[in-house]
Amino acid sequence: MGSKGLNINSKTIFSTGNIMSINDITKKPSQSSTQELIDAIKYTLKDYTAKNLNSTEQADHFKVISRPEDDVQTKIQENRLEELKIGLKLFLTDDNEFPLKEALEIVLHHQLKVSSVADVIVCFKKPLSVERRDNLNVIKNIWKILESYVDNGSVGELGIADIEEATFRELYDWAKVKPVIIQINLATCCVVPPTLQTFCKEKDIKLFTHSDSSDILPDQSIEEIFSAPLDLVWAVRFTVHIKCRGVLTTKGYCLCLNPKFEI
Repeated sequence: MGSKGLNINSKTIFSTGNIMSINDITKKPSQSSTQELIDAIKYTLKDYTAKNLNSTEQADHFKVISRPEDDVQTKIQENRLEELKIGLKLFLTDDNEFPLKEALEIVLHHQLKVSSVADVIVCFKKPLSVERRDNLNVIKNIWKILESYVDNGSVGELGIADIEEATFRELYDWAKVKPVIIQINLATCCVVPPTLQTFCKEKDIKLFTHSDSSDILPDQSIEEIFSAPLDLVWAVRFTVHIKCRGVLTTKGYCLCLNPKFEI
Protein backbone atom coordinates (compact mmCIF):
# COMPACT_ATOMS: atom_id res chain seq x y z
CA MET A 1 0.00 0.00 0.00
CA GLY A 2 1.13 3.56 -0.60
CA SER A 3 0.35 7.00 0.67
CA LYS A 4 -3.00 7.16 2.52
CA GLY A 5 -3.93 3.67 1.41
CA LEU A 6 -3.16 4.25 -2.24
CA ASN A 7 -2.15 0.91 -3.69
CA ILE A 8 0.76 1.11 -6.13
CA ASN A 9 1.42 -2.49 -7.11
CA SER A 10 2.11 -1.96 -10.80
CA LYS A 11 3.68 0.59 -13.11
CA THR A 12 2.18 4.00 -12.40
CA ILE A 13 2.42 7.29 -14.28
CA PHE A 14 2.20 10.24 -11.93
CA SER A 15 1.35 13.70 -13.29
CA THR A 16 1.43 16.86 -11.20
CA GLY A 17 -0.25 18.93 -13.89
CA ASN A 18 0.45 22.66 -13.93
CA ILE A 19 2.08 23.52 -10.62
CA MET A 20 1.91 27.23 -11.49
CA SER A 21 -1.73 27.02 -10.40
CA ILE A 22 -0.79 25.75 -6.92
CA ASN A 23 -0.31 28.76 -4.65
CA ASP A 24 1.45 26.76 -1.94
CA ILE A 25 4.23 26.01 -4.46
CA THR A 26 4.46 29.29 -6.39
CA LYS A 27 4.94 31.28 -3.20
CA LYS A 28 8.16 29.30 -2.53
CA PRO A 29 10.14 30.10 -5.71
CA SER A 30 13.57 29.65 -4.15
CA GLN A 31 13.19 26.01 -3.13
CA SER A 32 15.11 23.25 -4.91
CA SER A 33 13.56 21.40 -7.83
CA THR A 34 13.55 18.21 -5.74
CA GLN A 35 11.59 19.89 -2.96
CA GLU A 36 9.32 21.49 -5.55
CA LEU A 37 8.59 18.05 -7.01
CA ILE A 38 8.00 16.53 -3.57
CA ASP A 39 5.53 19.30 -2.70
CA ALA A 40 3.79 18.90 -6.07
CA ILE A 41 3.43 15.13 -5.57
CA LYS A 42 2.01 15.57 -2.07
CA TYR A 43 -0.45 18.18 -3.28
CA THR A 44 -1.51 15.95 -6.19
CA LEU A 45 -2.00 12.94 -3.91
CA LYS A 46 -4.10 15.00 -1.53
CA ASP A 47 -6.25 16.32 -4.38
CA TYR A 48 -6.51 12.90 -6.03
CA THR A 49 -7.52 10.96 -2.91
CA ALA A 50 -9.94 13.70 -1.80
CA LYS A 51 -11.93 13.13 -4.99
CA ASN A 52 -11.98 9.35 -4.36
CA LEU A 53 -10.88 8.72 -7.91
CA ASN A 54 -9.80 5.40 -9.36
CA SER A 55 -6.62 5.23 -11.42
CA THR A 56 -7.42 5.16 -15.12
CA GLU A 57 -6.04 2.33 -17.24
CA GLN A 58 -4.31 3.30 -20.46
CA ALA A 59 -3.68 1.15 -23.53
CA ASP A 60 -0.40 -0.09 -22.11
CA HIS A 61 -2.12 -1.12 -18.88
CA PHE A 62 -0.48 1.33 -16.55
CA LYS A 63 -2.16 3.39 -13.87
CA VAL A 64 -2.33 7.17 -14.02
CA ILE A 65 -2.51 9.41 -10.97
CA SER A 66 -3.17 13.07 -11.72
CA ARG A 67 -4.95 16.13 -10.42
CA PRO A 68 -8.62 16.03 -11.44
CA GLU A 69 -8.82 19.78 -12.03
CA ASP A 70 -5.69 20.67 -13.97
CA ASP A 71 -5.38 23.63 -16.34
CA VAL A 72 -2.46 22.54 -18.56
CA GLN A 73 -4.65 22.34 -21.66
CA THR A 74 -6.45 25.59 -20.86
CA LYS A 75 -3.15 27.45 -20.50
CA ILE A 76 -1.72 26.01 -23.72
CA GLN A 77 -4.87 26.82 -25.68
CA GLU A 78 -4.84 30.47 -24.57
CA ASN A 79 -2.18 31.08 -27.25
CA ARG A 80 -1.35 29.70 -30.67
CA LEU A 81 1.26 26.95 -30.51
CA GLU A 82 3.67 28.99 -32.63
CA GLU A 83 3.57 31.69 -29.93
CA LEU A 84 4.74 29.23 -27.25
CA LYS A 85 8.13 27.80 -26.37
CA ILE A 86 7.64 24.36 -24.84
CA GLY A 87 10.66 22.71 -23.28
CA LEU A 88 11.26 19.35 -21.62
CA LYS A 89 13.96 18.18 -19.25
CA LEU A 90 14.34 14.40 -19.04
CA PHE A 91 15.76 12.81 -15.90
CA LEU A 92 16.85 9.30 -16.86
CA THR A 93 18.23 6.45 -14.79
CA ASP A 94 19.83 4.45 -17.64
CA ASP A 95 20.13 4.21 -21.43
CA ASN A 96 17.19 1.87 -21.92
CA GLU A 97 15.35 2.82 -25.12
CA PHE A 98 11.82 2.02 -23.96
CA PRO A 99 11.60 4.34 -20.91
CA LEU A 100 12.91 7.27 -22.97
CA LYS A 101 10.34 6.75 -25.72
CA GLU A 102 7.61 6.15 -23.16
CA ALA A 103 8.44 9.39 -21.35
CA LEU A 104 8.37 11.46 -24.55
CA GLU A 105 5.18 9.87 -25.87
CA ILE A 106 3.29 10.31 -22.60
CA VAL A 107 4.33 13.93 -22.08
CA LEU A 108 3.83 14.97 -25.71
CA HIS A 109 0.60 13.18 -26.49
CA HIS A 110 -1.15 12.62 -23.14
CA GLN A 111 -0.01 15.43 -20.85
CA LEU A 112 0.63 18.36 -23.20
CA LYS A 113 -1.25 17.01 -26.25
CA VAL A 114 1.08 18.72 -28.71
CA SER A 115 2.84 17.40 -31.80
CA SER A 116 6.20 18.99 -31.03
CA VAL A 117 8.31 20.85 -28.45
CA ALA A 118 11.05 23.42 -28.88
CA ASP A 119 13.77 21.55 -27.01
CA VAL A 120 14.62 18.54 -24.89
CA ILE A 121 17.45 18.55 -22.33
CA VAL A 122 18.58 15.19 -21.02
CA CYS A 123 20.11 14.52 -17.60
CA PHE A 124 21.45 11.18 -16.38
CA LYS A 125 21.30 10.05 -12.77
CA LYS A 126 24.87 9.88 -11.51
CA PRO A 127 25.95 6.99 -9.25
CA LEU A 128 26.60 7.77 -5.61
CA SER A 129 30.33 7.28 -5.77
CA VAL A 130 33.40 9.45 -5.48
CA GLU A 131 34.28 8.79 -9.12
CA ARG A 132 31.16 10.04 -10.90
CA ARG A 133 32.43 9.88 -14.46
CA ASP A 134 30.40 10.25 -17.63
CA ASN A 135 29.65 7.18 -19.69
CA LEU A 136 29.86 8.33 -23.28
CA ASN A 137 28.41 5.08 -24.63
CA VAL A 138 25.29 5.50 -22.49
CA ILE A 139 24.94 9.10 -23.66
CA LYS A 140 25.35 8.09 -27.32
CA ASN A 141 22.67 5.40 -27.02
CA ILE A 142 20.15 7.92 -25.73
CA TRP A 143 21.29 10.63 -28.14
CA LYS A 144 20.59 8.43 -31.18
CA ILE A 145 16.99 8.04 -30.04
CA LEU A 146 16.62 11.76 -29.37
CA GLU A 147 18.00 12.49 -32.84
CA SER A 148 15.16 10.45 -34.35
CA TYR A 149 12.64 12.77 -32.64
CA VAL A 150 14.40 15.77 -34.18
CA ASP A 151 14.36 14.05 -37.56
CA ASN A 152 10.59 13.45 -37.42
CA GLY A 153 9.86 17.00 -36.25
CA SER A 154 8.71 16.18 -32.71
CA VAL A 155 11.67 18.00 -31.10
CA GLY A 156 13.38 21.18 -32.27
CA GLU A 157 16.71 21.23 -30.41
CA LEU A 158 18.66 18.97 -28.06
CA GLY A 159 20.66 19.74 -24.96
CA ILE A 160 22.37 17.96 -22.10
CA ALA A 161 23.03 18.68 -18.42
CA ASP A 162 25.82 17.86 -16.00
CA ILE A 163 28.40 16.58 -18.45
CA GLU A 164 32.16 16.98 -18.32
CA GLU A 165 33.72 19.29 -20.87
CA ALA A 166 35.77 16.56 -22.55
CA THR A 167 32.72 14.33 -22.88
CA PHE A 168 30.63 17.18 -24.23
CA ARG A 169 33.23 17.93 -26.91
CA GLU A 170 33.30 14.27 -27.92
CA LEU A 171 29.52 14.16 -28.06
CA TYR A 172 29.43 17.31 -30.16
CA ASP A 173 31.95 15.95 -32.66
CA TRP A 174 30.16 12.58 -32.91
CA ALA A 175 26.52 13.68 -32.97
CA LYS A 176 24.54 14.05 -36.17
CA VAL A 177 22.18 16.47 -34.38
CA LYS A 178 24.54 18.69 -32.42
CA PRO A 179 23.70 19.67 -28.83
CA VAL A 180 22.85 23.37 -28.78
CA ILE A 181 22.24 23.63 -25.02
CA ILE A 182 24.45 22.65 -22.11
CA GLN A 183 23.52 23.05 -18.46
CA ILE A 184 26.18 23.23 -15.76
CA ASN A 185 25.32 22.64 -12.11
CA LEU A 186 27.09 25.22 -9.98
CA ALA A 187 26.77 22.95 -6.95
CA THR A 188 29.39 20.66 -8.49
CA CYS A 189 31.22 23.20 -10.65
CA CYS A 190 31.75 26.52 -8.89
CA VAL A 191 33.09 28.25 -11.99
CA VAL A 192 32.30 27.41 -15.60
CA PRO A 193 35.64 26.55 -17.27
CA PRO A 194 36.78 29.35 -19.61
CA THR A 195 37.63 26.77 -22.28
CA LEU A 196 34.02 25.53 -22.23
CA GLN A 197 32.74 29.10 -22.44
CA THR A 198 34.94 29.70 -25.48
CA PHE A 199 33.85 26.44 -27.13
CA CYS A 200 30.18 27.26 -26.64
CA LYS A 201 30.64 30.77 -28.01
CA GLU A 202 32.45 29.46 -31.10
CA LYS A 203 29.77 26.80 -31.76
CA ASP A 204 26.81 29.04 -30.87
CA ILE A 205 25.82 26.77 -27.98
CA LYS A 206 23.60 28.14 -25.20
CA LEU A 207 25.37 27.64 -21.86
CA PHE A 208 23.22 27.84 -18.75
CA THR A 209 23.76 27.20 -15.06
CA HIS A 210 21.18 25.35 -12.97
CA SER A 211 20.62 23.77 -9.57
CA ASP A 212 18.70 20.57 -10.43
CA SER A 213 19.90 17.35 -8.84
CA SER A 214 20.47 14.54 -11.34
CA ASP A 215 18.69 12.34 -8.76
CA ILE A 216 15.55 14.45 -8.95
CA LEU A 217 13.57 12.21 -6.57
CA PRO A 218 15.77 10.12 -4.25
CA ASP A 219 14.66 6.70 -2.99
CA GLN A 220 14.31 8.01 0.55
CA SER A 221 11.92 10.76 -0.58
CA ILE A 222 9.87 8.28 -2.60
CA GLU A 223 9.43 5.97 0.40
CA GLU A 224 8.54 8.88 2.68
CA ILE A 225 5.87 10.11 0.25
CA PHE A 226 4.31 6.82 -0.78
CA SER A 227 5.07 4.67 2.28
CA ALA A 228 6.21 2.00 -0.14
CA PRO A 229 9.48 1.01 -1.86
CA LEU A 230 9.23 2.25 -5.46
CA ASP A 231 11.70 2.78 -8.29
CA LEU A 232 11.75 6.00 -10.27
CA VAL A 233 12.01 4.86 -13.90
CA TRP A 234 12.00 8.35 -15.44
CA ALA A 235 10.88 11.89 -14.74
CA VAL A 236 10.15 14.81 -17.05
CA ARG A 237 9.74 18.48 -16.24
CA PHE A 238 7.81 20.50 -18.80
CA THR A 239 7.73 24.28 -19.12
CA VAL A 240 5.65 26.51 -21.39
CA HIS A 241 6.72 30.11 -22.07
CA ILE A 242 5.07 32.79 -24.17
CA LYS A 243 7.85 33.64 -26.65
CA CYS A 244 7.31 37.35 -27.14
CA ARG A 245 7.17 38.09 -23.40
CA GLY A 246 9.27 35.28 -21.98
CA VAL A 247 6.51 34.61 -19.44
CA LEU A 248 6.32 31.16 -17.84
CA THR A 249 2.66 30.11 -17.92
CA THR A 250 2.85 26.38 -17.30
CA LYS A 251 5.22 24.10 -15.45
CA GLY A 252 4.89 20.57 -14.16
CA TYR A 253 6.28 17.08 -13.81
CA CYS A 254 5.46 13.61 -15.11
CA LEU A 255 7.14 10.55 -13.65
CA CYS A 256 6.99 6.79 -13.92
CA LEU A 257 7.16 4.65 -10.79
CA ASN A 258 7.53 0.90 -10.47
CA PRO A 259 7.23 -1.24 -7.33
CA LYS A 260 10.55 -2.57 -6.09
CA PHE A 261 10.63 -6.33 -6.30
CA GLU A 262 13.03 -8.21 -4.06
CA ILE A 263 15.18 -10.81 -5.83
